[in-house]
Amino acid sequence: MLRPDTLALTALLALLTAVGPMSVDLYLPSLPEIGRVFGASVPQVQLTLSGFLICFACGQIVYGPVSDHIGRRPVLLAALSLYIAVCLACVFATSIEMLIALRCLLALGVAGAPVLARAIVRDLYHGVRAARELARMGSITALAPIVAPTVGGILQASFGWRAAFLAMAALGLCAIVLVMRLLPETMNRPPQGPFSFKATLSAYGRFLRHRTYCLYLAILATSYGGLFAWISGSSFVLQDLYGLSPLSFGIIFAAATLG
Repeated sequence: MLRPDTLALTALLALLTAVGPMSVDLYLPSLPEIGRVFGASVPQVQLTLSGFLICFACGQIVYGPVSDHIGRRPVLLAALSLYIAVCLACVFATSIEMLIALRCLLALGVAGAPVLARAIVRDLYHGVRAARELARMGSITALAPIVAPTVGGILQASFGWRAAFLAMAALGLCAIVLVMRLLPETMNRPPQGPFSFKATLSAYGRFLRHRTYCLYLAILATSYGGLFAWISGSSFVLQDLYGLSPLSFGIIFAAATLG
C-alpha cells in the first residue's frame, strides 16, 4: 500500500480525478460520427454530454456522505465497477436514446472518483499541506484534457466511435486494479451516527445559505458554462463546418486546452 507524502500516491489520486475529464474529452472527436450512425440531430448528440454533466453533478453530492459512513475504498471500488460496466454497455448501444441513458448512468459511476480522491486528501492532510496536495493533483490532472482529444481522434480515425468507450473501460480497469493493490483505507474516524439523507440535504442547505460560498460557486459555474459551450460545440463546428479530420480536431482542441 502507498504511504502518504509520496509522489506515487499523488499520481494515483490525480489519475482518479482525471477519469472524469477523460470520460468527456475522449469521445469528443466521435460526436459527429455518432450523429451520423444513429441518424441523430446535433442537439440529440449533445445530450450525451449534457445528461452526463447533470448526473455527474448529482453523483458527487451523494458519494461523499456515503463514504463517510462506509469508507473510501469500498465506495470507490463500487463506483469504478459501475463505470467500467456502463462503458462496455455503451459499445453495444443501438440508438441515440440508449446512448444518452447509458452516458447518464456512466456519469453516476465516474462521479465517485474525483470526490473520493479529494476526500482521501482531507483524510491524510490538513491546512496548507492539503492545499498543496490538491494543487499537485490538479497539475497532473490538467494533462487529461490535453491528451484525451488527441487519443480520441486517433481512435476515431482508426477504429470508429466505439473505440473511445473501450478506452474508457480500459482506463477504469487500470484505476480499479491500482486502487485494489495500492490504495489503503484512509478514513479512520468512526461515522457520527447512521447515514441520513435528510441530514445530508440539511448540511448542503447550510452551504447554499452562505453568501461567500455562493459567490465563488457562481464564478466557477459561469466559467465552466463557457468551457462546456466550447466542449459541446467545437467538434461539430470544426469537423462538419471547417472540414477537420477527427485527429486534426483532437490536436486543435488540445492546443486550445493548453492555452
